[in-house]
Amino acid sequence: MAGALCKWVHTGHRLRTSSSSVFGGIVQFVSQKRTIVKKSKLKLDPDTYPKPWPYKEKGYRWQHVLVDRTLKRFHENSKLIVVEGNIGSNKSDMARSLADRLGFYFIPEFQMDEVLIDRFGNDYRNYYHLFPKSFRLFDMNMFYKDPFNDETAKMRDRILRCKFDQYLNAVAHVMNTGQGVVLERTPHTDFIFANACRVKNYIGPEYFTYYYIERKNMIPNCRFWPHLVIYLDVPVDKCLENIRQKGSTDKIAVVDRTYLQTIEDSYKDALKEFRKHSEILVYDWTTPGNVDNVVEDIEDMDFDFFEHHKSDVFGTWENGKNELDYSIARNFVTDKREAHALAFLGLPEHECGELYQSPRELGRYIQCIHNEILKTPYVYSAIKNKGDKFGWFSKISTFTKGEPWFQYYYKDAYLEDLVGVQEVISDPTHQSYYNQIHNEH
Repeated sequence: MAGALCKWVHTGHRLRTSSSSVFGGIVQFVSQKRTIVKKSKLKLDPDTYPKPWPYKEKGYRWQHVLVDRTLKRFHENSKLIVVEGNIGSNKSDMARSLADRLGFYFIPEFQMDEVLIDRFGNDYRNYYHLFPKSFRLFDMNMFYKDPFNDETAKMRDRILRCKFDQYLNAVAHVMNTGQGVVLERTPHTDFIFANACRVKNYIGPEYFTYYYIERKNMIPNCRFWPHLVIYLDVPVDKCLENIRQKGSTDKIAVVDRTYLQTIEDSYKDALKEFRKHSEILVYDWTTPGNVDNVVEDIEDMDFDFFEHHKSDVFGTWENGKNELDYSIARNFVTDKREAHALAFLGLPEHECGELYQSPRELGRYIQCIHNEILKTPYVYSAIKNKGDKFGWFSKISTFTKGEPWFQYYYKDAYLEDLVGVQEVISDPTHQSYYNQIHNEH
């Protein structure tokens, strides 16, 4: 049968436990519901079930802990499911269909377009002729045309960090709304592409070493592992066939058998890592199977059994968790600034030549953003004539105003931090770097 269930299903029995604690004078018994059900079976009383917290508008800061608790929204479908698979495995269609049947929020795999096009529709790539070379970040099409360029390492590094943001967004959505999430790929498995790029010599040994230092620092700051990982197993030859049917000539030349085989081999290590923390379903997806059968398999699984003495599966969601623990974690994954600092600050980035960007290049980049794209000395979220609302914080800083939530650090918030450390006072109009660019064409 197409889509048959393979041997990697985690079937160990674990005793179900609950934690309890007193928080704010109320005893909270913490336990996620037993199983996941399709959306037609999910019964929530609209009169008593709390509305989703508007975290994208308000964030979730410490003062919100006093007015909005987390566990009251958890129900049987408040789970994080991840769909993984090789390039050309048709995982996107499967993940989207699965989310629809379960009533989950679907988050597709991160694409560089999400940070190369700003909130006003400006495409940074249209201004690359003005940017220093080291700031002309590749998208996937540019990578396929010139995979040996140093920008490949910068692109892979940016993708890793944005996948980290995307993963925290998925966890934050579960905690702030109670709705489950189906996420396509995670930062945990991004190393499969680093391995493939290194085997093909698309990235150098310097960045490859740095990458694994970065990954080791990042993984603990994801805080939560998925409840369920679904891996779609498709032979390399079939993946190649699918890519040749849909891909461009450039993509076909870069994503060859060696590249795909390295990804497949690396996934074996990824699944071993997931098995320690998550349930796993593996399907033969050579011929796409029936997603309804996948839903049935998921409904037959128990997502509540947990015994910390014998297994770490679900441990990040269950082990010692109470209302206060969940509120602290919810602030961490929603705000993301502390998470970013812990995951990525202080790494030896300056020792990796492929990632190096000089201070002069950085100044020129900032100047281009302000003078050529935004046409204002202000950063995103503080441009009044484009509809941004100025609050009391604008009286303290006339050039930057942080928002309570960001989707990706490298889409908006990144520029806020750059402006904070650059010559804002001495060069408020960002006019100091005109000559540097003429030597780079």
